Order: sequence, then C-alpha cells, then structure tokens
Amino acid sequence: MPRHQGDGMWVCKKALHAIALILITHLFSNYLQAAQVFNDTSNEVTINEIIYGEGLFSAVNINQAIAEKAISTWLKVDIPAEDSNVIREEIFTIYKPVETLLDLYVVEGARVVQAVNLPIDNAVLPRLQSIYPHIKYTTSNTPQQIYIRIRAPFKTKIEHQRLSVRDFSEQAQARLFWYGLELGLLYFVALFIVLIAIFSARKYLSYLGGYLLLLALQCSANNGSIYYYLPQSIARWVTHHCSALVVLGLAACLLFHYSFFKIDKHVKQLKLPTLILAGLLVFMAVLSIGMGSSIAVQVQALSVLTTLGLGVGMCSYLKKEHAREIWVVILAWLPMFILAFTWVSMQMGIFINSALVSASKLAVIFHVTLLGFLIYLRDKRQRDAFVFYTIHDKDTGLPNRLALSRELSKLAAGHKHHTLLLFKPLVLNSIRLNYGMDYADRHLKNLFEQLNLQLDTYGNSTISTKHNDKHTDIYRLDESVFAVILVGKLSLSQVEQYVCLLSSVFEEGIELKGHQLVDKIEIGVAHSPVHAKSAEKLVQRARLALATKCASSERWQLFDVANSVVSERRLKVTSALKTALDKGEFALYMQPQINLTTGKVHGCEGLLRWSHPDLGQVPPDEFIPIAESSGMIYSVTEWVIEQGLRYQKQIVEQFPSHVLSLNISGKDLSKRELTVQLITLINELNLNPRQIILEITESVTIGKEANLKEVVDDYRRIGIKVAIDDFGTGYSSLAYLSQLGFDELKIDKQFVMNIETSRSNQTICKATCDMAHSLGSKVVAEGIESLASYTRLQGYGCDFGQGYFISKPLAMSDYLVWLTKANRVTDVKQHLAR
Repeated sequence: MPRHQGDGMWVCKKALHAIALILITHLFSNYLQAAQVFNDTSNEVTINEIIYGEGLFSAVNINQAIAEKAISTWLKVDIPAEDSNVIREEIFTIYKPVETLLDLYVVEGARVVQAVNLPIDNAVLPRLQSIYPHIKYTTSNTPQQIYIRIRAPFKTKIEHQRLSVRDFSEQAQARLFWYGLELGLLYFVALFIVLIAIFSARKYLSYLGGYLLLLALQCSANNGSIYYYLPQSIARWVTHHCSALVVLGLAACLLFHYSFFKIDKHVKQLKLPTLILAGLLVFMAVLSIGMGSSIAVQVQALSVLTTLGLGVGMCSYLKKEHAREIWVVILAWLPMFILAFTWVSMQMGIFINSALVSASKLAVIFHVTLLGFLIYLRDKRQRDAFVFYTIHDKDTGLPNRLALSRELSKLAAGHKHHTLLLFKPLVLNSIRLNYGMDYADRHLKNLFEQLNLQLDTYGNSTISTKHNDKHTDIYRLDESVFAVILVGKLSLSQVEQYVCLLSSVFEEGIELKGHQLVDKIEIGVAHSPVHAKSAEKLVQRARLALATKCASSERWQLFDVANSVVSERRLKVTSALKTALDKGEFALYMQPQINLTTGKVHGCEGLLRWSHPDLGQVPPDEFIPIAESSGMIYSVTEWVIEQGLRYQKQIVEQFPSHVLSLNISGKDLSKRELTVQLITLINELNLNPRQIILEITESVTIGKEANLKEVVDDYRRIGIKVAIDDFGTGYSSLAYLSQLGFDELKIDKQFVMNIETSRSNQTICKATCDMAHSLGSKVVAEGIESLASYTRLQGYGCDFGQGYFISKPLAMSDYLVWLTKANRVTDVKQHLAR
C-alpha cells in the first residue's frame, strides 16, 4: 500500500474518533454535569441566607434534580470563570410548570447582580417570561452562581439550559410561532363551529364550540401565551380559574355527546344521569369561580373518572347503531384521557413531569382532528340519508316517484319495451284510520317483502323473458298508488299472470298483531312505446287506466284510447291543461250571493271557467277530475286562489263587507303550500281572512274526519272560514258535522231547483236549515231560479242564496257593474223581481 494512501486512512480514522467523541460528550454532558440542591421545608429561606449559608446544598446529578411537592427547592448551578477575552452574554432558561413559583438569581462575589421573579400565574413583564422563563447574565473572569428557587404544587423535574443570546432568540421566536399557530387554529376551529351552530341551529355544534373555546383558554393559560392576546387582568383571572375551566369543559363534553347521539331518544335510561352530572359540573365550576378558589385535584380527578364512566356507558349502548362514530369518539378522547390521567398523577406525586407539554400539543391536535372527523361522519350520514330519501319513500323505504321517473326515462332513452303496472290497495286508508300510519306502513312493508319474493322467484321463472333476470323494484307513486315496471315485450297473457301474482299476495293477506289483514287491489296497465313514449305520459296513461278500473268490474284495465273514460276529448283536455294557465285560457267568474234576511248583497262564489280555442267551453266537471288524476290540480288551485284574492282586493275597496267563496279540490286541501300561499296573499293584499270562505265537496269529508278536522282547524287559525259544498249529495252524517263544525253548509241545487213541486225537497231544505243553525253554521242555497223559491227559502230561515234568478256567473268587470246597481236598492229581491 502506498504511504499517501495509509496517511489518508489514518486521518479518516482520527476524524471519525473526534466526531464520535463530540457526539458522546454532547449526549451525555447532562449526565456528567453536577448540580447542588437544597430543600427549604420552611419555605422562608431568603437568597441572602442561601448565599451565606454553609453546608445547605448537597450535590446531585443534574438529571436527578427534583423539586419536591409544595417545598421551596433551591438549585445551585456554577458558572465557571471565563477568560477576559471571551466574555459574552448568555441566557439561562428553565422549565416552569403551571401554578409554580419561580425565582432566578445571578450571584457574583456573594452579591446578587440579576434577579427574575415569576409568580404562580405567570403575570410578569416582559411577557416573554410567561412562556419562556429565563435570566440574562454576562460571563465574567470570576466565578458566578445561578440560584433557582422553585415551588411547585406537585413533584417535578428541574430542567434548565444555558444558551447564547442568538440561540435563545431563535428558540423564543419558534416557541411564539408554534404557540400562536396552535392556539390560532384552535380558536379558529372553535369560532367556526360556533358560527355554524348559530346559523344551522344544531345544539351539539354549540356545545362542541364551547368545549373547544374552553380547551383553547386552558392551553394558553398553561403555557403562558394567554398574556399575549388578553389584558393582564383578564388573563390572570382565567389562569386562576383553570380548574373551573376543566370542569366546565367536562360538562360541555357531556352535553355535546348527549345532543350529538340524541341520548334522550336512543338511550333514555342515560338521559337523567347525563343531565344531572352535567348540571353538577356546571354548578361546581360556577361555585368555584364565585368563591374565587380552585377546585381540588381530587375533585377534578373524580369528575374526569365519572364523566369517563358515563361516556363508556353511552358507547356501550350506542355501539350497534353508531359503531363507526363510537370508534372515532374513543380514539378522539383516548389521548385526552391519558393526558388528564398523567396530569392528575403528577399533581398527586405518582409521576414526575417530563415532556408533557410537547405531548399535550400532539394530543390536542389529534383530539381536535378526530372531533372534526366525527362531525364530518355525522354530516355525511345526513347527506347520504337526504340523497337516499330524495329517491325513496320515507315511510316504507320504497323507491319513490322520482326514482320511477328516472327508471322509465332510462328505459325510454334505450328504446326498450316496458310495461308499467300501477296498483292501489283498497283498504289501505281504512287500515290507516283504524290502526294508525305506522301500523299501515308495517303492513305494506310485510306485503311488499312477500311481493318482491314472488316477483323475483315465481314471476321470473314462470314468465321467462331475457330481461326479467334481476330484482324487480316496487315504487311508491303517491300515498295510495304503487308501481311495478316489467321490462321486455310481454303478451297479454303474461301481463295477466303478473296481475294474478299481485292480486294473490294481497288477497292472501298477512298477520299482524293477531289480525289477518286481507286486501284487494286495483290495477292499471300501460305499455311503452305502444301507449306512450315518454315517462310522464306513460305514468299518465297508466293512471287513466287505473281510474278506468275503478269504474269497471274487470280485474285489471289496460289503457285504451277508445274507452269512454279516456276518449279523444279527454286526452285533448289533459294535454291542453298543461298550457291553459300559461296561455291565460282560464277565467274566474263571480256568481252573486244574497243575504236572504236583509236582501243585501252578501258576496259571491268564484267559479272557474275554461275557454279553449279548439275545444270551446270546457266545463269544470270535465277538466277538474282530469286535473286531479294527472297531478295538475294544484297548479289550477294556486291560480284560482291568487286570482280570486286579487279580485277580492278590488271589490272590497268599493264594498268593504264583501265575502268571497272559492272552491278547493279535496286533493289540495291538506297541502301546506296552499296554507302558505293564502297567508302570503292575505298579508300582501291586506285582506280580512274572515271574508274568505273555502268550499269543499261533501264527498271529501267521508271517511276522513280525523285528518280533516286538523286541516279545518289550521284554516280557522288563519281566520279563513270553511264551507261544505253540495250538501246532501253524499252520505250526510250529523257526527262529522258536529265534530268538524263547518262555518257554512251549501244545499245542493238539485234540492232547490224544484223546491216548489217537491215536498221531499222542501222537507230536506227546511231540515238542513234547522240542523245547521243548531250546530252554529250558516246555510247557503244554490240553484235559486224563481222568486217563489227565493221567498220559500227565506221563510225556512236560509241565510244566503245564489242562482240564475239572482244572477248568472259574471266576468269581473260585469260583476262590479252589477254590484254597483244592486247596492243602490234597499232589497235586491225587489230589483230582481221587476
């Protein structure tokens, strides 16, 4: 080997030995450095007594320097003399636990040359001392000593460090930056959650936001950074009441989980213990703040353990329904529980403080992150539920009308033959009335489970088509109508087999609570593309077929254009209905009503008229049922309500006591949108709701007394009156009249028009007047066509009348002219009889 290569290897070995020696010296320097410790059990020894005291200190390894609990521990660190040429400024730093008294002294020649005194609450200037306790000194050519007195509420390790001014400045800036970042994010998250809670009215978010605010205050009080963003007086107050913040945080935590998991609904047995414990924690914290004292460590430990025990109880009860959320809760609170356990153990002397501050930062970040993830999981579950119920029925879980429309549109776009079966269980409403909505829904669910099984097994094997090899969904079109889609070209015999299958399941029935609930169904069928090419038209044609089934005795009805119910005119009317409102083809005519007692004009009834350019005058009896069956009736109702109320506004400006009656479809009566529209228009037009009457046909009330009473009461709360129209044509019942208490009864015109020649009609009219008055209702007779009928009804005590003798229905402009003339006379009857 050449010599220069041997020299190179020797130099490398020396360099490696030197680096290793430096590293070992740096790593183990603390272990080799000695310190002197003195424990002042009296807590009264002064610095001067320490300086001149002989034999007070005993030497210990720096890593064994421990401050005993509640005892003034003095630590003496020698600063060796430096050569005069290398004199420099240095910083001596020490870790100060919370609620700890700390004094730092630099002594040279038995004289104190520098002193820093830090109180328990860290309220000291400069503020940097509150987060980074230190003392600056200048090295000297004579020996110096640094004396530290520390009195902590728990046993703690004394950790100190000597730094150059530059290193100290860099570390202080880094500490300030990370404290600011940590607390800034914590406060931001807390305030952000509180704002969301305010705007979304979610209680659990307000509790969580309050908890995070308390956590941020406690963290900043523990590390001293609270003095950087709060006035000193407020910061001292918060620091002094840190124990109360802990207890309040536990209460907020309990209330958050109580509200988040809806304990009052899902775990009712834990409702009372949770509220009692939360109330006790709040009371304890408020009492502590009011008395100005701290809560004992033992009480804090008991509060933590009690809260933990109740939390474990919540988790055990909720683990099945909220398994994913429960695991996140456990992981979120585990590090905080470990921190709390460690903190209490330190205060009780079980553990000695070490790197708790750094660990707490990571624990808090992990804790807050998982709590945020918990909120995300809840919101995701709610979003998923919202998305699910946009295409599913909430009561039965079946796909709804939107899902049906999507599937039909998809099949139509793919030019696939498909048949739509609509069926209506006949006794469903009866089950709802007698057993309740929930019971009826359970009945349907059980029936549909059997029906699905039949469709997926028997149907697919017996009626074999290449398309029927998958699950067949049942759709809920509305409250009482359901649908099944059969994909592929099916013969009439195959459709008949499906009809038999459907009927057999319902006719067999199912047992619920000991009752054998047997049902029958009506079925309407339409095929695409034979009967319709679009999803909307196919549903409409199937509905028309279902309506035809209601009027016939067949087992099921296939859509047939030639059928009288779905004739060409009906189809044209149905089609024209869609654009009639937009084209302004509807008009509202007014038929006057006279007060038969006073002979004065009482008001009018708004009657809808439709003039189509091709079809001519289409009577309401023709297009209203079509609008109801096709689902367009509410648009018509909206138009009638708005037009009628705006006409009423014009009329009452000239005739303030005028009353307007409007006919409402029974399908729209219970719609909340109708109530909102009425309230909005009444307020906008400044109308008196007592001068507005909604008329419903008598047939709407039959079998619906329970639901109708609530609806009628809702209108009465607004101030609107409700009348029953065409009274006597249905199954009149004193029971529902007395229960519902209508404001008016309208005697149908078939009993009035021939009242002069029919004794039975005379009896009916007089009895109706007497009965209505005894129930507190007014009576309106429609169809008055002669003075004799007018006079006879007047004698029966009938309150109001209308008919062609008084006036035919008039356009708005003509009605205003008629009103002006009628109000000029004392008795309208005299004017009419001329």
